[in-house]
Amino acid sequence: MKNQSINKQVNKMSKRLLIIAIAIFGFGVFNSQAQNAKIGHVDYAKVLDSLPTKIQADSDLQAFLADGQKTVADMQAQLEKDYQVYMAEQAELSPLIKEMKEKALQEQQQLLQYKQESLEADLKVLNQRLYQPLEENLTKAVKTVADKNKLNYILEASGLLYVNGGLDLTKEVKAELRKLEAARVAK
Repeated sequence: MKNQSINKQVNKMSKRLLIIAIAIFGFGVFNSQAQNAKIGHVDYAKVLDSLPTKIQADSDLQAFLADGQKTVADMQAQLEKDYQVYMAEQAELSPLIKEMKEKALQEQQQLLQYKQESLEADLKVLNQRLYQPLEENLTKAVKTVADKNKLNYILEASGLLYVNGGLDLTKEVKAELRKLEAARVAK
């Protein structure tokens, strides 16, 4: 009986030692892999800001927004003008005409609100349509350059507090992205 108890304790201790050995070995392997990790960084803003398709997308989005804002401002001005006219002649209007003009003003207000909401929704759709292909190609370019340089990690440079080492891949990613964008535009 005493022998069985001792054997159980030895087995438990052997298992614990085995777990500890595996943990130490595992951390050692992890540490050596972390030391051998190849890291690069890319400044996305520098890559995208000079890209002709990005510049065109920005321009298209701004033109769409300016046109939509002008339409909304024109509608707002017309509503205010019509309201001022209504207020000036309100006392002289019959109850039926007064009611019809009020209903027309309410409809103008609703149309203006609908136009504003529609503009916001259209802006989101256009934004996605213009920028999503750029983002997809940027991801492809980063992956291509990482594979070519056999890197484990690529970080976005503007989010780093300190960089000492690693490869600055901004120029390579920019060149690869230009190729991808040229192929996309040519389609």
